Amino acid sequence: MKIAEEDYNYLETMFPDEFLGQVCKFLDPRDASLKRREFNKIRNQRYAELKEAEGEKCQLNYECCDESTGFEVDHIFPLSTNVLNKKLRNMPAPEGKKVPAQPIGSNNPENLILACRKCNGYKKHRLIRVTVLKRILERRGGTAGQRGC
Repeated sequence: MKIAEEDYNYLETMFPDEFLGQVCKFLDPRDASLKRREFNKIRNQRYAELKEAEGEKCQLNYECCDESTGFEVDHIFPLSTNVLNKKLRNMPAPEGKKVPAQPIGSNNPENLILACRKCNGYKKHRLIRVTVLKRILERRGGTAGQRGC
């Protein structure tokens, strides 16, 4: 299964040109519950790796940031979100329910960051702010690869 072309194109607009080849590392169209089970198995190891590589600090650093709340591993692109269905497809919510979510994010280490609990709770299943994504990518470095997944 692949990410829908319109979804991929939308998400690609979030990346600076020098990082366009990395988009696929962040995406995984498989079922979100399967990816959550996989994530639960690697969460503690990934936390230790991120803490050593980046230090114990919030990489989201939104206005609500409060590092005293502790830290969690967060997905830059959430495992599932309804943002694309809302923004791209203008899909209305069924009566008494939310707009359906779709799986997008991966458990690839490139898609994982440390975030304080407050910022992580604020972001939830939203897409990351483009300015924050650019800051994270620039700090990590890397090279562009081929476009498309």
